[in-house]
Amino acid sequence: MKYSISNWIYGDEPLEKTLQRLQKYGYDGVELKGEPELYHPEEVKALCQKYGLEVFSIAGIYPWPTQDRDLASPDVKVRKRAVDYLKSCIDLASQVGASLVIVVPSAVGKVNPEEKIQNEEEWIQAKELEWGYAVQSVRIAAEYAHSREIFLAIEPINRYETFLVNTAEEGLKFVEEVNSPAVKIHLDAFHMNIEESDLAKAIRRCGQLLVNFHVADSNRQAVGEGHIDFGAIIRTLKEIHYQGPLTLEPLPPVPNPYIASGLKRYEPLRDIYAEQSITHLRKLEKEAY
Repeated sequence: MKYSISNWIYGDEPLEKTLQRLQKYGYDGVELKGEPELYHPEEVKALCQKYGLEVFSIAGIYPWPTQDRDLASPDVKVRKRAVDYLKSCIDLASQVGASLVIVVPSAVGKVNPEEKIQNEEEWIQAKELEWGYAVQSVRIAAEYAHSREIFLAIEPINRYETFLVNTAEEGLKFVEEVNSPAVKIHLDAFHMNIEESDLAKAIRRCGQLLVNFHVADSNRQAVGEGHIDFGAIIRTLKEIHYQGPLTLEPLPPVPNPYIASGLKRYEPLRDIYAEQSITHLRKLEKEAY
C-alpha cells in the first residue's frame, strides 16, 4: 500500500516543509490542493525528486458560497467557470505527473438546492435539476481529462456538507450517468463513517472504479483517535486489488475544515497526526496479510 497526505490540511504551509514531513515519516507521495496558481510545476517536480516523493492526485477545492466552483449551479455562467477551474486542475495534474483530480459535484457546504423551495416535491425536483447540471458539467470536463489522460474521481461527501452526492451508491450512479472512461470514484473514510451502514460493502461495490481513498478517523482526526475499523478497510481494499494510495486528511478538532487547516495553534498536531496515522495503518497492513 502507498501512503500520501493531502496538503490542503496544512493551510498555507510551504510545500517544501510539507514534503520534508512526509519524507521524515516514510510517506510515498503527496496530494496537492487544487489551487493551480499556487504552484510552479517544474518546482513541484524538483522538490518531489529532492525528497523522493511523487504527486498522486489533485484535491479539487469547492467551498460554498462560490460563484466560480459549483458544478451543479443553476447559473450557466457559474457552471462554465467551475468547469474552467476543473480544467485548470487537470492541467496541473498533467504537469506534475498526478493521475487524477478529485471532484465534488456540488460545492462543499451547500446543503440545499439554490431554488426557492416550498415543499418536499419542489425540493426533490430542485435536487434532480442540480444533479443534471452537475452531470453535464463533469461530462464536459471529462472530455478534457480524457484527452490529457487524467481521471476525475467523484467524491461522495456527507449530508452535513453537501446535499447532492452523499453515498458510494449515489457516487456510482453519478459516474454511470456521466458515462466517461475518465470518470471514476473516490471514497473518504470520514464521510463513509457517517453515510454508510457497511464500509466494506461500499468499497466492494465500487470495485475497480475506486481510484483514490481518503483517510481520517470518525472524528476527522488521526487514525486511532476514533472508532473506524481501518483493519477491515485495508483488508477489503486488498480484496478488490485496490492500486491507489491511502491519502491522509486528519484535521484538528474544529468544526469548519477550511478554518481548521489554517489555525496556527494546532500546527504541532501536523507532525503528530502524520506519524501516528501512518504508523497505525502500516501495522494494520502487516496484520492484513
